[in-house]
Amino acid sequence: MKKINSRTKGAAFERLMVKTINDRLEQEKYETRVKRNLDQAFVKGLADIYLDNFAIECKRYGASNTNMYKQAWWDQVIHSAGDRFIPILIYKFNFKEIYAVIPAWLVSSAPKNNQITYMCPLDELCKQFDEIMAKGHVHSK
Repeated sequence: MKKINSRTKGAAFERLMVKTINDRLEQEKYETRVKRNLDQAFVKGLADIYLDNFAIECKRYGASNTNMYKQAWWDQVIHSAGDRFIPILIYKFNFKEIYAVIPAWLVSSAPKNNQITYMCPLDELCKQFDEIMAKGHVHSK
């Protein structure tokens, strides 16, 4: 059995997420596009992808019985986002669908606190794309 390099696996997932995000931005008529932040491999504390006011961390991991994200991942994106950006975590375990974690205030009337989170499949989150982009102050054409 061939062992897969975790760095290669992570980079491939980041590329997939860049394509997925850009396809959605184009579909929804947004001018902005994203690309991988290659500096994050060399400079600690940077997110994998930046989309205007959003800092996005991507995690591709092995097996999971629960499909629950690791708190350390959310802590990492909170750190990467700092006070300037809104944190988003996108992750996938083997044989599971892609999930996202965002601050709950982006999709509800929850108080603006990035430690109160909302977790759901990425496809479900995409159904609320315009609402999330508007609350993040990203506007279409």
